Amino acid sequence: MALIEELERQGSFLFRWRSYIPGLIVFLSFFFISEHTYPYGSYKYHLIYGGFCLLVSLFGLFIRCITIGYVPAQTSGRNTKKQVAEVVNQTGIYSLLRHPLYLGNFFMFLGIVLFVRSFSYTLFFILFYWFYYERIMFTEEQFLRQKFGQKYLQWANKTPALIPNFSNYKSPELQFSFKNVLKREYPSLFGILVMFGLYDLILLYFKQREISFLEFIQIIQAHHYFLFGASFLFYIIVRIIVKTTKWLEVEGR
Repeated sequence: MALIEELERQGSFLFRWRSYIPGLIVFLSFFFISEHTYPYGSYKYHLIYGGFCLLVSLFGLFIRCITIGYVPAQTSGRNTKKQVAEVVNQTGIYSLLRHPLYLGNFFMFLGIVLFVRSFSYTLFFILFYWFYYERIMFTEEQFLRQKFGQKYLQWANKTPALIPNFSNYKSPELQFSFKNVLKREYPSLFGILVMFGLYDLILLYFKQREISFLEFIQIIQAHHYFLFGASFLFYIIVRIIVKTTKWLEVEGR
């Protein structure tokens, strides 16, 4: 099999399973978590550093929201079984780079990875992410090239893959839709908050391994209960709205 076909085959396989990346990243972290130390040996500074890492992840979510808020239906979706595209997005953030959602994903995951404070884990993640998404992007671009031909090539030739070129910016053709963002990205926000909460508890547990589980339960901080409670309440409410009503439906999105 020629390399181009092999890369496309690998990309199709990885594209189908890309939704499981967060779980894989969490699993791999357990091989590096022993390297973790609190900044200056203080839980207070650990929380400050955690806030910075959370901002990195939220920046990634912001990129995703800016992307999703302006795109039409049948583009930039969470489809996994096959490629879907009715048009080539060329305005808004898609005038700056070709794969804004994957750039957003990178920062979303990077914030969580940085929270572990392991150089080897961070380096492993970056290399893993590049290997994984390079093949997915290759497959997607092959699909778009075959479907849209010269129209796609003209846009791709002047638009970088992942590093934005702000001189290319063109205003979005559609108005920003907060409803579309909430409908499609509420799992991402929920996932970020829960993963940060879980990591913080795991790190706290590893620092207190000499105590019993019941004693550990007693030292869980109030912000953990608030974080998990608010996250689950938000997720349940929005999911009920999405599944049982049409409040978040937007024509053409």
